[in-house]
Amino acid sequence: MDAESAGCGGPTGIVRPSGEVSRATRGIRDDARAQVLVRHARLMSSGRPTVCKPSRAEIEGRMPSPGRGSDGKVIYPDRESAEAAARELELLGARALRAYLCRRSRHGHFHLTTDAVAERSRASLAMRIPRQRDARSA
Repeated sequence: MDAESAGCGGPTGIVRPSGEVSRATRGIRDDARAQVLVRHARLMSSGRPTVCKPSRAEIEGRMPSPGRGSDGKVIYPDRESAEAAARELELLGARALRAYLCRRSRHGHFHLTTDAVAERSRASLAMRIPRQRDARSA
């Protein structure tokens, strides 16, 4: 099956210099973001980014889950890779992101999450200062 017939009407992978389309970015809608993930994320043998999944012990209830919202996040092998990906994704229009150590990982992998503090500091000063009412309109 070629990239055009993959189901979404357009290329779903990165075109390599040889002309071959990589399956690494299949399922990622934006090619620029897909390239960032391929550059920085931990990859499976197929070339797709590895995602965090619950262990068998968590599924069977023998071990507590680290909480909601932790499944399916892209795994970055170290903090530097995660932070580099965050900066590149922000340049592509993503919200402010920060790297954090996954509580599920035994060997120390990282994920990205939105950074509310940085988002608030991005707001312009005019947006943070309350507007005064005009005395004439009162």
